[in-house]
Amino acid sequence: MDWSQSYAASLRVFRVNRDTWADAEQIENVDSIEVSRTSDGELLESGGMDITGEFDADYYRIVLTAVQDDDVERVDVATMLFDTNSGEVNRGTKTQSAEGFSVLYPASKTTLLAGEYAPAGVDGAEYAAELLRAAINAPVEVDGHFTLNGHIVHEIGSSVLEAAWAVLNAGNFCMQIDGRGMVHILPMPTEPAVTIDTTNAKLLTPGIKYDKDMSEIPNRYIVLNGDVKTVAVNDDPDSPVSTVTRGYFVDEVDESPTPVNGETMGEYAVRMLKQKSVLNDNRSYQREYAAGVNPYSIVRASIDGLDGDLRVHSQSIKCEHGITVEEQANQEVKLWQ
Repeated sequence: MDWSQSYAASLRVFRVNRDTWADAEQIENVDSIEVSRTSDGELLESGGMDITGEFDADYYRIVLTAVQDDDVERVDVATMLFDTNSGEVNRGTKTQSAEGFSVLYPASKTTLLAGEYAPAGVDGAEYAAELLRAAINAPVEVDGHFTLNGHIVHEIGSSVLEAAWAVLNAGNFCMQIDGRGMVHILPMPTEPAVTIDTTNAKLLTPGIKYDKDMSEIPNRYIVLNGDVKTVAVNDDPDSPVSTVTRGYFVDEVDESPTPVNGETMGEYAVRMLKQKSVLNDNRSYQREYAAGVNPYSIVRASIDGLDGDLRVHSQSIKCEHGITVEEQANQEVKLWQ
């Protein structure tokens, strides 16, 4: 399917069988649908539906069927847990608004027992997956591995979701939720999920906004591990955020270091300072739908106003006669290497 060209589209919504995670019955009289995704926070996505008639809280899957010439393609747009939160009865007709919660939502409401921890030497990706599998209905898939050097003790009152993210962040891993509601655990993507160049520039609607701010980027990373302090400093005169260029320190203090894969505390401090020394050059734009692009995905672009690799931060997906996406993506500019 060439999403940069015109296509005919129809939308359907199916209840999801919790045991098999397959489509169950189709529901009718869905008047409008919205889906939002973001890498801010832990749940990754949310949404809403307006329905005429009766509606039961459950998992539902939003499906688009696109037809272009002789090509017919099914696209699973999103799968979420929907519950009604408001409605109206007018002259015998009932309309309801259903709020969509991420498939990760149950894990955000399940609390760990006091004293639970991720032990040293454990595969962090698999550990996070097992936490989630015990708390959510959606399937969880792992693509990649990393090893914890030391224990990560979860704070009292932590949710399963908070604990999973704490472990994944240590390994620079992330989660993504595909259109069928499957949770994917993977290293932070480095290869593009979609490429936008002169051949498919029609994917983009004209008008690209940008903003960038480097004032909060640290040039000194201080690790406190018991009585031992380890410091990494960016004093490169060629770096625009270094101590030399700025003439002052911008500190970040880490009192809960989580080294991985056998690195020393000094190597950990340098790695973290490099991760923090990245400018998010924000771009906001509207584009046609492209399958497989989620928060944390890479968009590789080579057109005027959008050039290089950008990491997706947020999306607002409109499902009408087709699918359009309001997207914000960050071009990650390394300011110290």
